[in-house]
Amino acid sequence: MRRYRSWSAAQAAGRRAGGPPAPPDATAGAGTTMPLVVVLVRPEGSGNVGSVARLCGNFGVELRLCAPLCPIDTRPALRMAHPCEQTLLQAAPYPDLKAALADLDFSVGFSGKMRAALQRSALGPDRALRLLPAAPGRLGLVFGNERTGLASAEAADCQRLLRLPTPGSVASLNLASAVAVALTLFWQAASFAQDAEDRRTLAADRLALIDAIQRAIERAGLHDAREAGLFRPRVVELVEKMDLSPRDHALLQSLLDRLAAAAAPGRRLEPDVG
Repeated sequence: MRRYRSWSAAQAAGRRAGGPPAPPDATAGAGTTMPLVVVLVRPEGSGNVGSVARLCGNFGVELRLCAPLCPIDTRPALRMAHPCEQTLLQAAPYPDLKAALADLDFSVGFSGKMRAALQRSALGPDRALRLLPAAPGRLGLVFGNERTGLASAEAADCQRLLRLPTPGSVASLNLASAVAVALTLFWQAASFAQDAEDRRTLAADRLALIDAIQRAIERAGLHDAREAGLFRPRVVELVEKMDLSPRDHALLQSLLDRLAAAAAPGRRLEPDVG
C-alpha cells in the first residue's frame, strides 16, 4: 500500500494556494494546553485524520502521523479538520512508531481487540491522572489503523496498553471516537490534578530509581553483576507498572539511599529528626 508523508502534502497544498509552504510547526493551531501527543499509526482514512486533527485543536494537543497510508490534504480531510486545517497540514510525519515516541516521556497504546488490553479495566479519569507526566514530560496516546488496529510490534513499542470504556456489547470504537474519548478522560484527569505531585514522575527519575534498585540487589548478593543485568527488564517492568508520582519517587529513592548507607561498612542508620 502507498504511504504518504504529511509534510510533503502540506508543502503541496501551500504551492497550490500560491504561497510559500509553512514551516513544519507540529503544534500550530493547537494552542497546547495538556502534555499530550496524539499519534496515529498507519491511518488510511483522510476524513478520519481530519476529524482527529480537529479534536487535537479542540483539546490543545499535538498530532503526529506514523507512516500514513492516505493523503491528508484532500477536501474531505480539510473539511473534517475545519477550523483546525493547520493542525492537520502541519502534523509531524514519522517513518515508524519508535521514532514518533522517541522524545516522549511515556506512551499508552489503545486497543479494543488485543487480549493484553481487554484483560485490564477500562481507562478512567483516576488512572489517566496517574499517567499524566509532571512538567516538562509529555505522554503519547497511540491509536492504530482503522481496520486492523495496532500490530503486535507496535503495541510492544508502547509502555502501556489499555482499552477505552465501552459499556455496550461492542468493544471497539472508530478512530475519531476513540481519540475523543481518550482526550476527554485525560482532560478530566488534568482538571483534577491540583499540583505537580499528582502527576507521573519523569522518565529520568524513573531510570534513576531503577538503577538504585539494581545496585541494592547487587549489594544484597541476590544476583551477581551478570545476573542483575538479566534481571533488569523485570525491575523496569515493575517500576513502570507502579505509576509513581514525584512524591512517591522521592520516598522510594530516599529509602534506597538510607538502606545503602546502613549497609556500608562501619555505618549505622540514623533516624530522621523532625
